[in-house]
Amino acid sequence: MMRKKTSLKFLIAIIFFFFLPCIASAESANIKEEFRTGLAITMSPVTFELTADPGDVVSNVIKVSNPSENSIGVRMDAEDFVAVGETGKVAVLEEENETYSLKKWITTYPEYFVLGPGEAKVINFSINVPHNAEPGGHYASVLSVVTADTGPGSGSAITQKVGALVLLSVSGEVREELIIKEFSAPKFMERGPVPLVIRFENIGSVHVRPIGFVSISNSGGEKIDDIAFPQKNILPGAKRKLEVTWDKKFLFGKYTADLVGSYGNSLNNKPIFASIEFWVIPWKIMSVIILSGLLIIVFLCRFRNRIYLALRILIKGK
Repeated sequence: MMRKKTSLKFLIAIIFFFFLPCIASAESANIKEEFRTGLAITMSPVTFELTADPGDVVSNVIKVSNPSENSIGVRMDAEDFVAVGETGKVAVLEEENETYSLKKWITTYPEYFVLGPGEAKVINFSINVPHNAEPGGHYASVLSVVTADTGPGSGSAITQKVGALVLLSVSGEVREELIIKEFSAPKFMERGPVPLVIRFENIGSVHVRPIGFVSISNSGGEKIDDIAFPQKNILPGAKRKLEVTWDKKFLFGKYTADLVGSYGNSLNNKPIFASIEFWVIPWKIMSVIILSGLLIIVFLCRFRNRIYLALRILIKGK
């Protein structure tokens, strides 16, 4: 009996010896996974449009918030960015953007911190513009990088990055030049609404934000409607696609759409203009009407004698 109890204890000890580390490791992994998947962070504001002279120091603040139920470590960073595609998306660059770089001028304080559940913190950042800074646009993203801790050089895995875009215009001899690459609508439509596409390209040295509207006129030159197009920043060397919809449904005839706008600073405002024509013909409805009219005419022609006699009897009684 004593030997059986000893054997049972020995078996239990072996089980704990081999499987306890696995259980502990699994629990640790679960904790880390829960910490990782529960992370969330927000920043506000998300865009800064700033101006400065060479040699200036521009200061501002960003609010970083942790809406999750877990404590998180946050490291502040800055990276240059460039425009990607035509819809306003940007891509953060790990390497320096030689022409429009801004990240090397940015410093943040504090650089490392911990946010508890539901906690928010105001972060100061400053831009030290060199005295020999090249005039024009410089662009970077101030990033909140979520890590497992807050120590510099810890090598912790990055679990989330959230950034605020900083668009800085340095004064001096800058080139503001925007061209209209496309202004179009379907040449022929059966009915509204009418989709209009505008494509701008910035071939200058600083970002611009065109403003304006699309004016719609009928075939007689009478203005029917004005539609403002969205105001969006366009980075140097980038294209931007804007979509405008004339939401009228019941239309007929030839129409003209005039793009009227401007861009640039208030001292050097430049106009932009383009014009297109399009037709709206409800041909299906018109086809039904025309076909119905033809059938009526054919019927009247074929049975005109009978119709005449029937009318004569009806009117004169003969």
